[in-house]
Amino acid sequence: MIRRTLPDIVGLIKSLLESEKELSVRQISIKTQTQWRTAIKALELMKSLGIVKEHKGITTKREERIFSLMK
Repeated sequence: MIRRTLPDIVGLIKSLLESEKELSVRQISIKTQTQWRTAIKALELMKSLGIVKEHKGITTKREERIFSLMK
């Protein structure tokens, strides 16, 4: 994996969510080629800044977290 800074990852996630409507943490981590922990850190930062919003997806054994851009 390529080593990137958190601001770089935030920019990647923002551009990815602009093209896609909403994605789960797993989908974001796969498409940005980052670990899921790093993707969650970036998404939590973006959520605290008011860039993205979160809602719960299908609940099975694990709770699915779906993120999309604020309008």
